[in-house]
Amino acid sequence: MLRQTSLQSMRQARMPKNSDDTSLPKSLDEIGTFSGQFPRRGELRPALVFLRGELLAVPIPLDRAKVTLGRALDADIRINDSRASRLHARITTERDETTGEPRYLLTDLGSTNGTILNGERVDRAVLEDGDKFEVGDQLIRFEMLDEIDREFQQQIHRLLVHDELTGLLTSKSFFSELRREAARAEAEKMPFCVFMMDIDHFKEVNDTYGHLAGSETLEEVGAVIKQSLRAGDVAARFGGEEFAAFLLDADYPQALIAAERVRSAIEQHEFPAARRGSSKQQPTHHIKISIGVAAYPEDARDPIQLIELADSALYRAKRNGRNQVCAYRPTANNEVVRLRPRKSMEKKEEESV
Repeated sequence: MLRQTSLQSMRQARMPKNSDDTSLPKSLDEIGTFSGQFPRRGELRPALVFLRGELLAVPIPLDRAKVTLGRALDADIRINDSRASRLHARITTERDETTGEPRYLLTDLGSTNGTILNGERVDRAVLEDGDKFEVGDQLIRFEMLDEIDREFQQQIHRLLVHDELTGLLTSKSFFSELRREAARAEAEKMPFCVFMMDIDHFKEVNDTYGHLAGSETLEEVGAVIKQSLRAGDVAARFGGEEFAAFLLDADYPQALIAAERVRSAIEQHEFPAARRGSSKQQPTHHIKISIGVAAYPEDARDPIQLIELADSALYRAKRNGRNQVCAYRPTANNEVVRLRPRKSMEKKEEESV
């Protein structure tokens, strides 16, 4: 013990005063967390965390006495899974008669493929912290979470489902949301439309201004698209310079107006031509975008087919001169109706002279 103390003293004596070790010592009464704000686990609340499936990493609090899981629109937790029944299982919160503490019962609702708890099929069982159960192909963990745990799970979910650069949904998350809303539209007889969008000649932006400016341009494109759509509409970045969106409760005329609003906003926006903060006077540049539109149920009822049709309309817009909205609307001669950008008043006056 004496030798160890002596060695520590020698090391401290040899350490220079301008050492890079600038860490501050903790006092004995300081809490052992990075911030010192959470001395102990807070109030624990039950939640379900999806470990597999479309809702991966989503923390869902069990804040009701009864919570149902299934494919049905009226299920409390809607699962888009063909192996799950419409009303597959239910979690009920009850009071233990002996201890008075809450307990959580998992009950199978006569599902076709059953509810599997910790590897065994069950009709009714009490859930314990950390238990895992399967509903269709979804793997779900029952957990008692405090505020820090819930915040962490939510952050993980945000990172998984959102594009890091633009903040829009990823393509995988977009397809999940689209399938979910397509089922709702089918049940409620509600129209919706899908956009596929691609920036025109984006390679020239990277070649002219550099990839850092190109990345900032893509980031702002995401913001412009989001601002141009309604609050309930959903947008995503498919990768590179390609984007997508779907508009709920919107028919063809409404979708064409919204798509033209996006196209016009992109065309008029001033995008950074240099990395932010690189100079006092920030140079800017302009870009244009082509958009393809497909509508449910006029063009198709299957959500994946709608994406394909909107993509087909997008490539027609590219072939027809770019910087325009092209609607896929099959007719007898497979004609596609296009909404071209309006010319400015100055341009019209020049042409009339």
